[in-house]
Amino acid sequence: MNLTPKKKLDIFIEAHALQRLEAMLGETGFKGWSVFAGVEGSGAHGAWRQTGVAEGGACLVIAIGGEDAADAALEWLRDYFTIYPGVVSVSDVSVMRGERF
Repeated sequence: MNLTPKKKLDIFIEAHALQRLEAMLGETGFKGWSVFAGVEGSGAHGAWRQTGVAEGGACLVIAIGGEDAADAALEWLRDYFTIYPGVVSVSDVSVMRGERF
């Protein structure tokens, strides 16, 4: 089996920032990503739950791409997270059909 090494970013961000985040991912070289609605969890400020009433919500964005794209995205996120809340994790992954990433 032929696998290609890539970087995976798991980005947890407020929904109002999703459009800016997606634009940045495209500009830095990611070919695609997936967005999942966050409905509940726990963090530095304790437990939280989306009730769907007058809330902007939170999203988990998963993006897989090359190391250069990941480095550029992390630089943008570092600056973004000095002003707005969010969390990012980075993983080394191996993917099939590496040309799609």
